[in-house]
Amino acid sequence: MKTDRDIPRSVSPFKAGLRCRCPNCSASPLFKGLLDVKPSCEGCGFDLSHADPGDGAQVFVILILGALCAVVGSLLHVAFGMPLWAVMITLVAMIIGGTVWMLRVFKATLVALQFHHDAREGTLAQDASDET
Repeated sequence: MKTDRDIPRSVSPFKAGLRCRCPNCSASPLFKGLLDVKPSCEGCGFDLSHADPGDGAQVFVILILGALCAVVGSLLHVAFGMPLWAVMITLVAMIIGGTVWMLRVFKATLVALQFHHDAREGTLAQDASDET
């Protein structure tokens, strides 16, 4: 008997995440608005209501973008002699643009990886035996 794990995944979770598309069909957008995951895919009807990346995307963005901003800010001020006010303006623009873009991509990738690996909420062994 085939299970969900036996069904081959035709969409790469990383391509779907980078494009912010449905992890099942990769045809429809994953988000409604800026960062809200749609309850279901408009193209294939895939149920996305259980998709929950939690705070994982925010943690990745804070760590990666923070390190990049520290390096870029240091280079702009020390290596290129840019005044501090200009460095701050550049970093604020980098933080705002980078945060929005990276949050969308990381959140979409985590949702796609959840689908790809059939990740579900954990249950206790006692709960699992009650369902059968």
